[in-house]
Amino acid sequence: MGARGRRRIPCALLILIAFIGTTSLADAWDRHYRFPIKVRAPRTGLSDAGVGGIRVVPGNGPIDWEVAAGASRRPILCPSREFSFELGMRPFFSNLTGFVKALSRGGEGTLLNLNGHLRVPSENTLWEFYSNVRAWDKVTVGLAYLPWHWGAPGHAGGSGNFAGVLINQDDRLESDLNITTFKISSDYDVTFSRDLIFGPNADFQIIRWGQRVATPDTGLATDFAQTMLQPALGAHVRYEPTNTGYFSWFKPYLEGRFTWMSFTGMAHSTWDLAAGIAPPASRNLDAGFKVGYKQWKLDGSRGKLFVDVGVEGLYMDFSLRF
Repeated sequence: MGARGRRRIPCALLILIAFIGTTSLADAWDRHYRFPIKVRAPRTGLSDAGVGGIRVVPGNGPIDWEVAAGASRRPILCPSREFSFELGMRPFFSNLTGFVKALSRGGEGTLLNLNGHLRVPSENTLWEFYSNVRAWDKVTVGLAYLPWHWGAPGHAGGSGNFAGVLINQDDRLESDLNITTFKISSDYDVTFSRDLIFGPNADFQIIRWGQRVATPDTGLATDFAQTMLQPALGAHVRYEPTNTGYFSWFKPYLEGRFTWMSFTGMAHSTWDLAAGIAPPASRNLDAGFKVGYKQWKLDGSRGKLFVDVGVEGLYMDFSLRF
């Protein structure tokens, strides 16, 4: 037993001495590289700093948008601007329904169905043009021009009187409808969260209703026109999901908008829902595209015009934002 203990004591001492020596060397190595002797850093920042002859490359450079993964709502090429200008156009695949009654100077007029009696085509592709100016990242002022037109020859679907012109069933009929709108709009945005924007909006519209009805067999024709000023109030909401990684390049969003007001006997309402993207085309230009569905409705009477008309359908939106 005594011989076995004498063999183990020298081994233990050797292991202890090796452990202490290794620890001392490790501590000295750690001190040497933990506190370097010299670090050259220019006044411009850490982008040119060198440690031990090794150049430190900054984390963000001219193409920092390529490494935006994990950066929530990071500006991609086009940073947030306090002022921007937008131009856009919109093909609207519309469906027209409703009734109209136009009175002559003598007060003659019958309530007629636009599709059934006057044979105005219900489906047509319309075009809309608009521009928006956004300031202080909260207020948007817009101007829109909507030259809507429907028209086609046909045969009258029933008898009636349109602004003094007598229409007999099955008469050859030429009917054209023009609804031209100039609109000035104003939006104010309130940010509820990082992703949700909500706010009120107001529209002021100049609506010109122009309709021509002619019966070539009898030689009778009339051009009825009336201009209306129509204000409206409403609200809008916009959801921009948190942009992370390369998905942020597309800048996707969802939005909705509605307006309504009854003014001097005429009620006007609109609503639309859309989903879109706004990828950057350059450092100072965003190219926008969205698809949506909207409804436009005019109901009531003013002057010699009585209407209950609705226009709705899908639309596409193309825009450039500077």
